[in-house]
Amino acid sequence: MAGTDEAPIIYPPIIVPEGVERKKITFWARGLAIDADIYRPQDLTDNQKVPAVAMSHGMGGDKETPGRYAARFAASGMIALTFTHTSWGNSQGRLIAAEPLPEPDENGEATVKVRMIRDSIDPLEWVDTYRAALDYLEGEPNVDPERLGAWGTSFGGGTAFYVAGEDERVKALAIQVPAVFNAPPPMAEHGKARAIQIARGDFDPIPQSEDALPGLKGTPHFARLAQFKVADKANTISVPTLILDAANEELFDIAESGAAAHTKLKARGIETYYEVIPDIDHYGIYFDGYERSCQLAHDWFQKHL
Repeated sequence: MAGTDEAPIIYPPIIVPEGVERKKITFWARGLAIDADIYRPQDLTDNQKVPAVAMSHGMGGDKETPGRYAARFAASGMIALTFTHTSWGNSQGRLIAAEPLPEPDENGEATVKVRMIRDSIDPLEWVDTYRAALDYLEGEPNVDPERLGAWGTSFGGGTAFYVAGEDERVKALAIQVPAVFNAPPPMAEHGKARAIQIARGDFDPIPQSEDALPGLKGTPHFARLAQFKVADKANTISVPTLILDAANEELFDIAESGAAAHTKLKARGIETYYEVIPDIDHYGIYFDGYERSCQLAHDWFQKHL
């Protein structure tokens, strides 16, 4: 949820502050090369250990979407990793056979025509990629593995929320305009039907066209979306959580998403802060809402990591 085919979002440029190094890197998730950037303070000593944050874009976005936030975090002493999810941007996607497989030769080899999956909205695959980003950070020089944070925006906010509810390495969470609701009943039923069709070979194993939604970049994998019980992670998250919503949110009902998640966490005694930023819509978080959302997330990680 960070761009559509009809109206791609042109984000403000990333300005890397003095004293911050931005480096293009590759990490691996489920055997696929993931395009990423790491932002580091330049003055770290060899033995110095600092907090680090993994940062996820939303639908239609890429590693550039959280780049301005990452640069700000690094300027205050944190290490930040932004990445492009599997099959999006310059990250690799899975290859599947485009035709029936031929018989292998005596060496067990065969020539196969394949199709590359692009722009797939598979939330469980996004979760795996997010976990791999945390794996990479754990091995990064100067990172304190006991002070890892998770940040996400839009659909990536839901991904970060899900990971925080399962991965004990995450010690603080900050999400903005997040999609943290389970698939509504009609979508869940559609996903169940798709799962049956895919399992029986009656539908594309990784949907790429028929299930595309008008105006939305990418193709939802409804069978996997129905399994993505992201709202349920409010029952398992145990770390301080910041949730920011847009007052004029147009893509979903914030009362059933960010606000509901905040209420559940608060009822469980989890430290949480919830704010609705006035006078902005979903994509306004990156423009008029940027300064407020960035400062709140920055301060949250400074306090809790």
